[in-house]
Amino acid sequence: MDEATKQVFKAKFVMLAIMLNVIVLSFAMAVFVLFRFAPEGTPGLVIGLLLLAVGVVFSVSFRKRYTLTKAWLHEQP
Repeated sequence: MDEATKQVFKAKFVMLAIMLNVIVLSFAMAVFVLFRFAPEGTPGLVIGLLLLAVGVVFSVSFRKRYTLTKAWLHEQP
């Protein structure tokens, strides 16, 4: 793999790692907020559901980027 390809791969890998961290954190915070604050009122429920929605959106986007990156990596010599 040449140096330019390595740099592209590093950028793709960093983006996927950050997205995966956002997914894990949003689902973890959503579970915490839903169990801790949702029974007390609607703001906790809204925030918990919003965090779940963010996690789902990032999961779908991550899956798409992951498959594209995997295909790109297999094409490299």
